[in-house]
Amino acid sequence: MNEQINIYNIMDVESIRGDEYFTQDKDAEIIAQHIIKPMRVWLPFNDRGGAFERVLPQHGHKVVCTDGDFFKTAPPDGVQAVISNPPFSRKKEVVKRLDELGLKYALIMPFLWLNDGVPFDSANQLMMFRKRMFFIMDGEVLNKPRQNCVVISNGILTHDFIVIH
Repeated sequence: MNEQINIYNIMDVESIRGDEYFTQDKDAEIIAQHIIKPMRVWLPFNDRGGAFERVLPQHGHKVVCTDGDFFKTAPPDGVQAVISNPPFSRKKEVVKRLDELGLKYALIMPFLWLNDGVPFDSANQLMMFRKRMFFIMDGEVLNKPRQNCVVISNGILTHDFIVIH
């Protein structure tokens, strides 16, 4: 069901330590419930055994994890989308690269980024969580510092605006 092509380590791409926050299963489940149809999903920022790798196949998605620098790695054949919690320190670069690749996406991003207007240059869907998302770092559930998060998408969510209670 899942295709393993090694695993990507965010520390390999000159990111910062603060980017090593991993999504909890409960949040990956909420996101998966709002994806329009099963598809072949690329997880370029996934950790071995990560939440999206576990949860997405339960919703009919085929999952492909890759090894290497996301900004230099070609997408695996046949992938249709990226569903992920990318490194926040490189959020603009991630969205730009996905736009260049022509891939659909649903990405967890910092809420305050909406003030920049940047995501709406290509993303046209938004999922907001009323409660702050908590992430896993070094095996502990922690609150991501500074802000709550949203999911931005360019067409794979079931609705253009979703509020999660």
